[in-house]
Amino acid sequence: MYLRVSALSLSALAVVGTTFMGGAHAQQAPKDGGRVGLVAIGGYEYQGSDETRTLVLPTLDYTWANGWFAGINGVGRQWSTGALQYGLKLGVDMGREEGRSSALRGLGSVDASAELGGFARYALGQGFAAKTSLRAGSGVGNKGALWDLGLEYGQPLGASWRLGSELSVTYANADYLQSYFGVTAQQAQASGYAVYTPSAGPRDVSARVALTYLISPQWSLTGGLRHTQLLGDAKDAPMVRKSSANSALLALNYAF
Repeated sequence: MYLRVSALSLSALAVVGTTFMGGAHAQQAPKDGGRVGLVAIGGYEYQGSDETRTLVLPTLDYTWANGWFAGINGVGRQWSTGALQYGLKLGVDMGREEGRSSALRGLGSVDASAELGGFARYALGQGFAAKTSLRAGSGVGNKGALWDLGLEYGQPLGASWRLGSELSVTYANADYLQSYFGVTAQQAQASGYAVYTPSAGPRDVSARVALTYLISPQWSLTGGLRHTQLLGDAKDAPMVRKSSANSALLALNYAF
């Protein structure tokens, strides 16, 4: 799972898959249980790329009744107090390989790194919930940090259908944006791009919608669409070929 090809696949899951399937740590009932499945993702080579790619990957998540969880969302612990759910998580930022696209030539690779973060979700009622998360440790020198804010809405549509949607914005510190969207003097000589030094600020805003069909109490099929728009200095970065992107997902899951 952690060879070159699979590492790129995990990066795509981090960007697209967890949004559609929802954080296991924020939504599952307080009992031992898991989910195994297969997911097909249509996305892009890197954020800001105009080169599409399709991936088919296995997934596995497990949650314990005491609040621990492990899977594509990382490993961590959740606590609940009424409408509030919060916790800590250790995840992975898979970095970005220079060879992924000719547009990255001369910029070098960003190594994979561990990310430590916290998250919170507050149920507002009527199917709405407010979400936030903070994660740090990505990028060159492991100094990158990201802050997510989101509003989600979910509702059953009859006995067998479930609707889920979310609107979110991600803020990044200067170290993260420099790692993924900046160009140093050395990189400028190697790539031909002009030196570019982004400042901290919003990285992107995204909207997603997903529809799940419950085939049986154990089996489910989920389809989803996501639109992402780069913002601020990330949008104006020289390696960005496409500032807005649409992604799609189809997942078959078995709960146990």
